[in-house]
Amino acid sequence: MNKNNLMQLSLLVMAFIFFSNCSKSGGGSTPAPADVLPKISIDDITRAEGNTGSTSFGFTVSLDKAYSKTVTVNYTTVEGFAKVSEDFTATTQTLSFAPNETIKTISIPVTTDDLKEGNDDFKVTLSGATNGNIYKGTGIAVIENDDIKVPFTNAGYDAPTSYPGYTLSWADEFTTGPLNTTIWSHENGDGCPSVCGWGNNELEYYTGRPDNLFFQDGKMIIEAKQESYSGKNYTSSKILTRGKKIIKFARIDIRAKLPKGKGIWPALWLLPQSNVFGGWPKSGEIDLMEMIGHEANRTYGTLHFGPGPGSTQLGRNFTLPSGIFNDEFHVFSLEWKQDQIKWLVDGVAFSTYTIADFGANNYPFNEDFFLIVNMAVGGNWPGSPDANTYLPQWLILDYVRVYQ
Repeated sequence: MNKNNLMQLSLLVMAFIFFSNCSKSGGGSTPAPADVLPKISIDDITRAEGNTGSTSFGFTVSLDKAYSKTVTVNYTTVEGFAKVSEDFTATTQTLSFAPNETIKTISIPVTTDDLKEGNDDFKVTLSGATNGNIYKGTGIAVIENDDIKVPFTNAGYDAPTSYPGYTLSWADEFTTGPLNTTIWSHENGDGCPSVCGWGNNELEYYTGRPDNLFFQDGKMIIEAKQESYSGKNYTSSKILTRGKKIIKFARIDIRAKLPKGKGIWPALWLLPQSNVFGGWPKSGEIDLMEMIGHEANRTYGTLHFGPGPGSTQLGRNFTLPSGIFNDEFHVFSLEWKQDQIKWLVDGVAFSTYTIADFGANNYPFNEDFFLIVNMAVGGNWPGSPDANTYLPQWLILDYVRVYQ
């Protein structure tokens, strides 16, 4: 046998051995694919809260395919703006899918009421799956508020109705709506085109809609809310007495319950009826009360003046001994006399300035001014709302009284 024949014979033997081994092993050496587990997902849900009893929020939990074995997964509720007991029932349980079952529902009771709030939220999270893999493990519930009653009581400080040496000049007790247009006018918009953002990079658009200013239980309420409106993401309201009720040398009492939260900026303030000494700040600005919402226990009283373009200012602040200004009503007052202005909270004076404090600066505060009430959102001073800012917020006025 020559070498070529011997080589061919050897190749034939090797081929026979290879195919014999393949047939003994079942036709291939590649192992069978591993069992693929189903994916587990939980859906989001948005639903109206309701007004009586409780409302069941049903979260759908699903498998992406049927499976021959029992699939289990743990779930638990997690607070957002919605709080346990107050808004929903805390739940921690295990969900079980029988073989070939693909859809289950988790029911979470949501507590209802008749109080106006923001749209609250909470979560249901999945964990600890057996015979399955968690694919979408968080379901978000949005509780849409469908109520119209703002929650507040009349608790808090109330001012005397008379003072020695003063006579009531005018008042608005806000007993009922609509807004008294013999006293007040709306100033709507965002300040554009002349002073966009009202000179402070504010984020709100002021409106005169009932959505932003309304009356309830003998109070006037300004509501700041988050919504898309005229190119802005927030709306609120601003009213003023310009050209209708002019103030010069008076005691002003304003009883109010203030809002709270980062980026919320309520203000009770006065501007000159006529710019006797020129445009702002030359003719002055009197801030009877300002508060920035992340300092909810402190208010500010400030005078703005000077040659401009920026203002020179004198001011002090008042801090509550306990609690915050959102807890109950307080009375914010100004005692304004010739050459002197004093600030009070609940009848307690915390700041006084006289013409002597101005040195060589012009003192522009012996002229006619008008009153402004507004609640801004965002701006250079308070900053923008953040993830912890709860909206809507309310500036609630019980009365404005002006004595002279």
